[in-house]
Amino acid sequence: MNDMSVSVALHTIGQTPRPDLTPFIVAAIGVPGIVVTGALDGLEAAGVPLPEDWDFPLETRLSDGTRVEVGASFLEPLIQQRIRETEEQVEMHIVLCAGPFPDLVAEGALIRPLEHACEVLEGRGVHRPLVVVPFEAQVGPALQKWKTAGFSPLMQSMDQRPPTAQADAWLLSMGREAVSTGADALVLDYVGYPKRILDSVQEGLEVPVLDLGHLATDFVRELIDEMNGLEPEE
Repeated sequence: MNDMSVSVALHTIGQTPRPDLTPFIVAAIGVPGIVVTGALDGLEAAGVPLPEDWDFPLETRLSDGTRVEVGASFLEPLIQQRIRETEEQVEMHIVLCAGPFPDLVAEGALIRPLEHACEVLEGRGVHRPLVVVPFEAQVGPALQKWKTAGFSPLMQSMDQRPPTAQADAWLLSMGREAVSTGADALVLDYVGYPKRILDSVQEGLEVPVLDLGHLATDFVRELIDEMNGLEPEE
């Protein structure tokens, strides 16, 4: 049995293609013939409603590069539709978003980065992570999301980074300050953050530096190896 026997669908919350996001994930998973879908495919920008006040806000891109803000409750049935459309093609589905989508179901394996990250953090004994979200409007909803999952997070958003500050230096400084006040991990509540920046920050912190997207792709790789009868690496 080899990787040719394992088929995977990547479900983005925006529109395809996503050259800024999918290539590194495809490379990390390492199987051919990956199917990529977009929850907003076929919609115009005017057809994408802004999130309601009660909803979990997310940012994504349309195919022309336009950035839009959209609620998780609007996206969830669209992602579910893409899952149904690809069920006969693939054995595994990966949602490329760290948002909460609790009602998604699939006949094959379904990997939601948030759900998997919570399992990893619990397994490592993390209780008080510093959680970094992409934009300020996500801080409140994300705080509640992580509290509901059983954590006591500290929160920060990437749009608080000064324009002249390098991302790795800023994250490292913020991480050190958070560790000094009791944080036991730095978690990027993201899918698609550059691994080279994460590795750079990890070198300067004594607590784990984790990104939801990379945790999910590593997990998928482990599942594929298991399906192929390979032993996990030590």
